[in-house]
Formats: sequence, structure tokens, C-alpha cells
Amino acid sequence: MSEDYNQVYQQKDWSGSRENHLLERYGAQIPEQARVLDIGMGQGRNALSLARKGCQVTGIDTSEVSVAQVNELARAEGLTLETHQTDFEKYEPAEPFDVVLCFGLLQMLPPPRAATLVERLRRWTRGGGTLFIMAWHVDDPGFGTYCEQWERTGLRAFRSPDGQKSRTYLGHREILQFFRGWKVIHHWEGLGPAHRHGDGPEERHGEVEGVLEKP
Repeated sequence: MSEDYNQVYQQKDWSGSRENHLLERYGAQIPEQARVLDIGMGQGRNALSLARKGCQVTGIDTSEVSVAQVNELARAEGLTLETHQTDFEKYEPAEPFDVVLCFGLLQMLPPPRAATLVERLRRWTRGGGTLFIMAWHVDDPGFGTYCEQWERTGLRAFRSPDGQKSRTYLGHREILQFFRGWKVIHHWEGLGPAHRHGDGPEERHGEVEGVLEKP
């Protein structure tokens, strides 16, 4: 995935500069000076926003372009922000975090890696800490296309004809099964808003949102 994202991140504000709406709505869940992990930080819109608010932010991404861009922006603003160019499977923090962000990564992984990510999310969120997560579910407009054109690799998972890309969709309320026993601060499933990445076409996705507190 790093090569693909190295290319797309050449576009300024490919994902926009405004922090994710879950952070805007549930930012009160994030304590002052919280230790935050942003998995797949992209161009840093969430990591930088939380660093501006005084959080101790660590961001990881496989893209060297992502890491370079975020570091440059942080230096320009005088922000303290720790970054790592690495895959989540190779990253191992010294201790769990108060807050973990995982926006838009789960659906890009084949089932075994998706399961590994879920296990990491459970482990890297401290007791009493909060997980912010977004993924795609089976009501996504593109789900039928993948069923027809891509190789099926799981119940709701697919691989592109060239074998280079994966999509894994969640069933309804499946996210709550992954984090059974966690306090549900927010859970929503539906068709997300129309949006663009950079100068690309308008698109919409079937989305799962969760703000979950670990017991």
C-alpha cells in the first residue's frame, strides 16, 4: 500500500485538512495531554489537530511521503509530534495509549491482516481509554462491483485481479462484536456523505463509525 499512497499524497489535502467529524463531535472524550496513536495518519489532519490541542501524538503510516509531509507541517507550527514510517504489524509501542484512531484502514486489508489490526486495537488502547474507528460495511455502493469483478477471499472480502489490493467489508453491527464488553459512546452505520479525495471524482461509502471505551 505504501507505493500507492506515496503517489496519492503528492496531491495537497488529498483527505482534506479538517479533522475527522468524530473528533469534532466527541473531542471531549480526549483528556488534556492524552497520549494518542493515529494509525494510518495520512497527511496528518487528525494527528496535527490533536497535537495543536496539547495531546502527545504518535502517528504511523507506511508512506514515506506521508511521514515527510506531517513532519514538515509539525516543524512549521512548532508542534511536538512523533512519527514512524512503518506498518501497524511491525510497530510495537512501549505501553498502551489513552486514545487510538483508526480511520479507513480496516477495509483495505485482507481478512487475516484485518483480524490482526483488530487485535492490535484492543491491545493498544489502555483500560479506560477510547478507540475512534471508521470502516466500510456491506451497504457500500461498491460492494456489488467487488462481488462481481474481484476474487472472493472471505465472507465479505475480495482481492483485485492483479492481487495487489484488498477490500474487507463489515457486516451490520459486526464492529460491536469485535469490541464486545466495551462501552459504546457512539455507534452508527449508514451511507456516508459525498466527498472527494484531492481532485478525484465524487464518491460515497457505506460506513461504520464507532467511539468505544475500553473497560
